[in-house]
Amino acid sequence: MKVEVEQLSPVERRLSIEVPWTTVQEELDEAYRGLAKRAKVKGFRAGKVPRKVLEKFYRGTVEGEVVNRLVDETFRKAVTEKDIVPIDSPRLDAFPTLEADAPLKFVATVEVKPDVEIKTYKGLSVERKIREVSASEVDAELNTLRERAMVIEQVTDRNEATAGDLAVIDFFGYVDGETFKGGKGISYTVEIGAGRMIPGFEDQLVGMKIGDEKRFNLAFPKNEGPEEARGKDVEWKVDLKELKRKILPALDDEFAKDLGEYDTLDELKAKIRENLATRQDARSRSELRDAALEKLVQENPVDVPPRMVERQLDFLLQDAMRAVKSSKDPRLQEAIAKVREDARSKAKDQVAGMLLLEAVAKTENIAVSDAELDARIQDLAREHRMGLKQLRQQLRENEQIEGLRYNIRQDKALDLVLSLAAVTDRALTAEEIAAENATAGGHGHEHDHGHEHDHEHGHEHGHGHEHEHEHDHEHEHDHG
Repeated sequence: MKVEVEQLSPVERRLSIEVPWTTVQEELDEAYRGLAKRAKVKGFRAGKVPRKVLEKFYRGTVEGEVVNRLVDETFRKAVTEKDIVPIDSPRLDAFPTLEADAPLKFVATVEVKPDVEIKTYKGLSVERKIREVSASEVDAELNTLRERAMVIEQVTDRNEATAGDLAVIDFFGYVDGETFKGGKGISYTVEIGAGRMIPGFEDQLVGMKIGDEKRFNLAFPKNEGPEEARGKDVEWKVDLKELKRKILPALDDEFAKDLGEYDTLDELKAKIRENLATRQDARSRSELRDAALEKLVQENPVDVPPRMVERQLDFLLQDAMRAVKSSKDPRLQEAIAKVREDARSKAKDQVAGMLLLEAVAKTENIAVSDAELDARIQDLAREHRMGLKQLRQQLRENEQIEGLRYNIRQDKALDLVLSLAAVTDRALTAEEIAAENATAGGHGHEHDHGHEHDHEHGHEHGHGHEHEHEHDHEHEHDHG
C-alpha cells in the first residue's frame, strides 16, 4: 500500500492511497469463495457454482463490497501509519472502480485537529464580579415565599373590580370584525395591575361590576402577539364573571415558624441572605471561569476545524433543531438558520477553548486518575438521584466513560489556567445588579458550559465515506 499525504490547511489533510492489484485480487478471491458456499444458481448444486457463473450474476455486487471493504481498511491503516487522527468520516473525491491487473486508487480528504502550541496561558488578566446581597433581593425572596403560602378567596363584600383583584372574565378580540388566534379567553383570570395583559387592558377592568359587559378599543403592541393583530386597533368585548382576591400571610415570626425551620422572621431573613450569597458566589466563580477561557481564546488564535464547529452548533441548538424537524413551517426553518449563523461565533470560540485546554493539559502533563473519575461518577449519581451501579452501567453501555474522563481533564486544565491568572475583584453597583436582574427576568443567570467533544480515543470508519458524486373547557392563550 502506498500513501501520500498533502496538508491542505492546518485542519485538513488529503490522502492519496494506492492498493496493489495483488491485494485486490486476494480480496476478490476470498469474496467469491464465500459467495460460492451460499449462492443458489439454478442448474448447479450448492457450493459447486463455478467462478465464471458467479461473476456473471454477482460481479457488480462483489466488486462493490470488496472496494468498500478495501477503502475502509486501507484508510484506517493509512491514518494510523501517518499518525493522523480524523475528526470525521473521510470525503472521497470519487468512488474508486476496479480494473483488472491495476492497483485500486482513491483520494480521501479528512479534517483533523490542528497542532496547537499554547503560548500564553499564565498570568492572564481576568475580572471577578462581586455581588453584595441587597435588602431588596431578600425582600423579593420573602415575597416569593408569601406568594407560595397565599390563599385565594371569593370577593363577597363588594361587586366592583379594583386594582389587585383577580378578575375572572370572558374576553373576545376583533380586528376588522374578525376574531384572531389568541384573541379569546373563557373564564380567564386576570390580576388587575400585574401588567400581564397588553398595556391598558387591565385598566379597563377597574370599576366593572360582576355581570357587566364592556366594549372598548385598544391597539395591540407592534412587536408582540399574533401577526394579524400586531399594531392594529382591536375591538374588545369583556364579561366580568366573578372577583377573587389573594390573601397573603403577614411577614412576622409566626410566618417564619410556619415554614418549620425558623423561630423568628430575622432568622428566616438571615438564611435567605446566606442562600443568596452562596448563589452569587457560585455565579461569580462560573463567570470567572468563563472569563479565563475567553481570555485564553483571545490570547491564543487557533485554527478551528469547520466540522467541529458544526457539531458544536448542533449541540448548542439541539432543542431548537428537534422543533424544526417536527415542523413544516418554512418561517421556522429560516428563523433557526439565522439563529444558527448568529451562534456560529460562539460555537467557534467554544471549540477553540476546548482545543487550547487540550494543549494546556498536554503541556502541563495533566492526567485524570481512576479515583478522580470515580469521584465524578459518584457526584453525577447523587445529582441525578441514580444508583451508582446503574449509572456506571449506563456510562459503559453508552461509551461515555472516556468522554467523562476527557471533561475532567478539561476542567483541571481550566483550573490550572485560573490558578495562574491575575484576578481582579470588582464589586458591581446596585444599578448594574438591577440591570442584570431585569435582563435575566429576575430569575438568576445560567452559563452554558456545554461542549460537544471530539475525543482522540477512537474513530469510526465503517462505510461512512462522503462521496462527491452519485452512486449505483375552552381556554386560549391570552394576547389580551
